[in-house]
Amino acid sequence: MGTKVLWLLFTLSSFGCYSFTGAALPPHIKTIAIPIFNDESRSGVPNLRERLTQELTKRVQTQSPLIIEQSRAQANSIIEAVVTAYSDVPSVIGGQTERATQNRITIRVSATYRDLVKNKILFKQDFNGVQDYPIGNFQAQQEAISRAITTIADDMLNKILSGW
Repeated sequence: MGTKVLWLLFTLSSFGCYSFTGAALPPHIKTIAIPIFNDESRSGVPNLRERLTQELTKRVQTQSPLIIEQSRAQANSIIEAVVTAYSDVPSVIGGQTERATQNRITIRVSATYRDLVKNKILFKQDFNGVQDYPIGNFQAQQEAISRAITTIADDMLNKILSGW
């Protein structure tokens, strides 16, 4: 009998020990404007800013309660982003040849998310997408760029929905 009482006391005292503290969107934010990203990276990657914008837009449409608003004037919030850096550099050097065997794609995006109703910045943050690929493989390079873009879009969406 004593064990059951102790278990009951332990169970009752455990309530409230854990909580989900991830902040939700403020109730007045129902819509978001996602203007096309700017690109200051000088990457030479065709359509990089468009691809990043489209990937974030797709994620917002399919994985969030937000409605995308084309007009900034009609939106409750806006995410503005700039591709600030792009690099494609060796990441793994072969032991015998001392030549690169893999390269690393790194894309950096600086984003600002604003509450247009209350006229305040909800967050300003850099996001990075990093992917390795075998050197000399154009298809693998393109896939690495796509995966880096996906990583950035996922991280941005997570920050929009719960990061503040």
